[in-house]
Amino acid sequence: MGDPGAGYQHTLQTIIDFLPSGITMFNVEQQMVVCNQTFRTMLEFPDSFFADGLPSLRELALFNAERGEYGAGDPQVIADQVCERARGMQPHVFERQRPNGNVLEIRGAPLPGGGWVSIYTDITDRKRAEHEARRYSTYLDTVLNSLPQGVTVINERLDIELWNKRFENLLNLPEGELFPGVRFEDVIRRNAERGEYGDVDPAQKARDTVALAMKFEPHRLERTRTDGRTLEIEGRDMQIDGKVAGFVTTYTDITERIRNEETLRRVKDMMSDAINFSPTFIWETDAEGNYTHLQGVEHILGFSESELLGMSRCSTLCDKRDCADCEVARRMQALEPIERLVVEARSKAGTLTWLSTSAQPVYDPGGRYLGYRGVDVDVTEITLARQALEQIALHDPLTGLANRRKFQDRYELERLRQARVGLPLTLVLVDVDHFKQVNDTWGHIVGDICLKSVANVLASHVRTIDLVARFGGEEFLILLTDANAHEGGLVAEKLRRALESKEIDIGLEVKPTLQITASFGVATLLPSEDLPLETLIERADGAVYAAKRGGRNRVCASANATPAV
Repeated sequence: MGDPGAGYQHTLQTIIDFLPSGITMFNVEQQMVVCNQTFRTMLEFPDSFFADGLPSLRELALFNAERGEYGAGDPQVIADQVCERARGMQPHVFERQRPNGNVLEIRGAPLPGGGWVSIYTDITDRKRAEHEARRYSTYLDTVLNSLPQGVTVINERLDIELWNKRFENLLNLPEGELFPGVRFEDVIRRNAERGEYGDVDPAQKARDTVALAMKFEPHRLERTRTDGRTLEIEGRDMQIDGKVAGFVTTYTDITERIRNEETLRRVKDMMSDAINFSPTFIWETDAEGNYTHLQGVEHILGFSESELLGMSRCSTLCDKRDCADCEVARRMQALEPIERLVVEARSKAGTLTWLSTSAQPVYDPGGRYLGYRGVDVDVTEITLARQALEQIALHDPLTGLANRRKFQDRYELERLRQARVGLPLTLVLVDVDHFKQVNDTWGHIVGDICLKSVANVLASHVRTIDLVARFGGEEFLILLTDANAHEGGLVAEKLRRALESKEIDIGLEVKPTLQITASFGVATLLPSEDLPLETLIERADGAVYAAKRGGRNRVCASANATPAV
């Protein structure tokens, strides 16, 4: 008979080779006993690494450390640390981003007889999807709460999943009435109890409304509320993969439209032209790209339809007559479809407007090209909001300087450029002296005034190509492009003197002005070095400590790159 242990090993290997995740098993001696091809492929191990059999944990960790899998550090030390952690193996789940950008979820659990098993799952796509979902959720929330209509989304079980603030306001709903997953039936019943539907039995009204809703039939109706205002309520079913997934309902206050026939006509026109309830205008062009039809453009760009008819489509999107840089014109000339392409346009008043353009070429039954038919949606508010968020995300709110994220991004770009041009770059770390005493003596408001003044001094005494950032608290960072250690020291000394001589107006009667100083640490990255920002900051920080020990209000250079004298 054959070795039953070998048969078990073969069976186990066959099973894990069919699993979609990477699998490894190690025994109590930290020797790998099983792994599958998915694991080897996922972590990009060469076949040669397994030529002499399965590796030990230390061999595996050392190989990974030497190729940068765990980041910077001594590979031997890193491998020892991995083995040491494994000796006290506990169940664990963590994520790790590989050097190629892929994100792995690693789950480990000890085995009953000793050793442990680890499962590696590539969750890169899931993480990207989660990020995109969060981003588009923010977009959706912004759009919904900018709409003039109330909106609700109800799932196929008639639970309210989504709504906007306008819906709550239109129906004067009490605080806390709505929450994710609240039953549509409960909301109808409570509305009936408040008299929203007149003299009806609340329970019966709820049952009748639910019975109608379960048919998921499109509907439009008008309802006059107890406060005298009239709402137009329009519902449409949602379908996913051909199956009903719920209802989208919009609530529009049409009180003024009811009172005035002219208002009714304009609102109906606007509603018929609007797409997804957004500020929208529709247009058509001939084969030469000139407008032949427009509707709704005036409330977005200020032009009447008659002013633009016969004009080139491109003339509403850019100031260049030849339209050489106009992406919309390029695609129209190529007869390509356009899908949600965001472009800049000038209104009649000259203000800049952002439009999301979608259009398709139009052909007659014989296939002859006739022109384009499209829709433009005003996305100015969303675009400006996104730009504002990007500004907030990259700048310190107190001083207006770059924050650490922006500084990190700039540093990485400068490292790449440095490798091309072969010039050094220098980092200056600035630490305000005795800043705690300022806060303790004069208060945090005065402290903030001092920090903003320091920021202004630093930013106004460097080149426009250099970058000043607030590192945190009373610390600042300056990135000097194409500057060696000697030049960095000269700049730091200039900044020290400028700050020392600055009288800061703190607006107190007992102390109208204040003078503060700072200690400066200078560290230079040579073209031959390839260091992360954290390492260069550590060098500069060491120099700052040397300046502090030397009496403060002075410039010290890192021992790694002493300025020439």
